[in-house]
Amino acid sequence: MDFSVVIPVYKRINLLENCLESIFNQILKPIEIVVVDNNTSIDESFLLSRLINKFKSKSVININIFKSPKNSGAIARNIGVKNVKTDLVAFLDSDVILEIDYYHILIEYFLNKKDLIAIQGCDMAFIESQKKLSKCRKNFPRLLNRFEQIFETSTLLNKKFAYVSPSLAVAHPNVKEEFEVKSQWISTCAGIFKRKLFNRYEFPEQFITYSNNEYLFLSYSLFKNKEGEMIYTSKAKYRDVQTSQGRLNYIPLIFQIEVNDYYIFLKLFDKNIHNLIIFFKSRIGHLIYNLGSLMSGKLFSVKNIFLVLASFIYPIIHINSIKKGDLFFYEMDFYLK
Repeated sequence: MDFSVVIPVYKRINLLENCLESIFNQILKPIEIVVVDNNTSIDESFLLSRLINKFKSKSVININIFKSPKNSGAIARNIGVKNVKTDLVAFLDSDVILEIDYYHILIEYFLNKKDLIAIQGCDMAFIESQKKLSKCRKNFPRLLNRFEQIFETSTLLNKKFAYVSPSLAVAHPNVKEEFEVKSQWISTCAGIFKRKLFNRYEFPEQFITYSNNEYLFLSYSLFKNKEGEMIYTSKAKYRDVQTSQGRLNYIPLIFQIEVNDYYIFLKLFDKNIHNLIIFFKSRIGHLIYNLGSLMSGKLFSVKNIFLVLASFIYPIIHINSIKKGDLFFYEMDFYLK
């Protein structure tokens, strides 16, 4: 079954080279790789073009490069999927390295499961972090994990299946053991989707720059609309290299997370008492966590404390715009300045 790979790129040239090498080393190779240039610097775009030409010379996989009009992971993925010709599209982040059999294992699922619409493997870095946490005897990491589980600020651990909470936290099974579970979410970090889905769906183009949680908006929409089965398995593995390259600075990031999360919650979740309590509990959790991080880090200042507090009320002030799907206010405040 033929597939293509779509990679949005913003900076990270050295990391992208490792990512591309891992694709070229796959047992089962894609028909094509579509690279979408999100760079706003001519110099960065030049370096990207030079790297792509290096891989083109290998003549193993066809590589095409397209330019995005704006630095947006969501827009880049939409551009990429419109330019692939295969039945399957594999999204990949530029800082991900695949194990050699990653695509061989996952494509096999599509051959055997007619109702399968999307699938993802498991991040080795995440597996290692959970094994380390389980062996940790220090109180602080364990308390921090407990805080995250109570307030549902990011990741929910050791669940029976991979669901999406109204908090916008995503649930994982016990990744310290091999697993295969049905999922309500598929990450574009290294997930594979049926291309025909994108005749009716797209990533939210209001999400700019790093575009937090656009994968969640797309995949949970597919789940809610009962488009088909999605699977999360540990049989195929990759490594997400933890890097600050290409990511937002701390203050714009926390504002973006709040705005995007409000947008997703309002669009995809019932506004009943149960869901509202879970969602707002997680917002309080974000606020406490952000203040704690600020107090213990190098970014501590009175101004940043004020900004962290402001991030809590920022989406509430702009709630009418968010309900309409108009997130341009965030772009004006943090991107176009």
